[in-house]
Amino acid sequence: MSSIDDNRPKRVSTPIALKAPFWQSCVLLQTLTDTSAFTVTDPKPRYDVVMPAIDNQGELDRVRSYMQGLQQEISKLGIHPRSFAASPFDHIGLALVSKAFSISNAVLILLDAGFAEEAFGLSRSLVECALTLRFLTQDQNKLQQRTWDYAQFEVIDKQYWMHYALKHVAGQPAEQEIRDYAKRFDLEDDPSGSRTHWSGMDRFAWRVNLDDHPLDNAANTELAKKSGYAVEYHATSSFVHCFSPVVNNFLPSEGVPFEVKESSRQCERPSQATLFILISYLHSCVAYALFGMNEERTQSMNDLFSETLASLLPYRKLHH
Repeated sequence: MSSIDDNRPKRVSTPIALKAPFWQSCVLLQTLTDTSAFTVTDPKPRYDVVMPAIDNQGELDRVRSYMQGLQQEISKLGIHPRSFAASPFDHIGLALVSKAFSISNAVLILLDAGFAEEAFGLSRSLVECALTLRFLTQDQNKLQQRTWDYAQFEVIDKQYWMHYALKHVAGQPAEQEIRDYAKRFDLEDDPSGSRTHWSGMDRFAWRVNLDDHPLDNAANTELAKKSGYAVEYHATSSFVHCFSPVVNNFLPSEGVPFEVKESSRQCERPSQATLFILISYLHSCVAYALFGMNEERTQSMNDLFSETLASLLPYRKLHH
């Protein structure tokens, strides 16, 4: 059984200090400070909706089986995260893996219920998880710094909301309560940090996608990366932001009294493309996280991914 040893050499020897009281208060850390082996919790969602059945149920079942198998393989590793102070990536990386599974489960629920377009939009969040892990682990000499930058954004985010909360309750008793809270955790009335991406980069997704990573192989050419970005980030972004292409299935009929309608499913049927995104980026999230902790993917993980990918129909057959 594999585990992470506290005595294993660290990628960066000098951690960046954060305010301990603040981090002890974070829900993120409270959920990750026990000593039990890391596992992905398998939620049992319940929902009650009536929508048309999806046209690729067998494909969806194959992807669901893949997710269950991958989750079992992760549990078999017996990974025990080290302390956050010594190895923050253990916590951030594994938290992003769990988040990736949570998003993937939500995508499956939407697909199962007939909301293929909504699932396609949500899948961009999974792409974001993978890009974040890709960026964190691109350079082992920057792993610690980048992980702290990611974690520190929670402070910046709190300061953003605090700034506007103070404006809203100026002169009221709540103003002093907010200032007392801020003083406890050394928060400043400064929203400026939220104006830029937590990484400090412009066009984060585009640049991280194109930059090299130690796990890239010969198939990861610049053209392949740009093509993948077009479908998996640019196209999904249209559904996130509700750009004009996403309303084609909801256009009303001329001369007919308007009623709220379900998707006609005539112009966009992205359910199969969504499944490809799900298994590809869930696999990537796990791969990047394990790489960042100096852990090897098992051959079973790789075989499971390859076999599932090969079993799926090309999405162009189901995406018109």
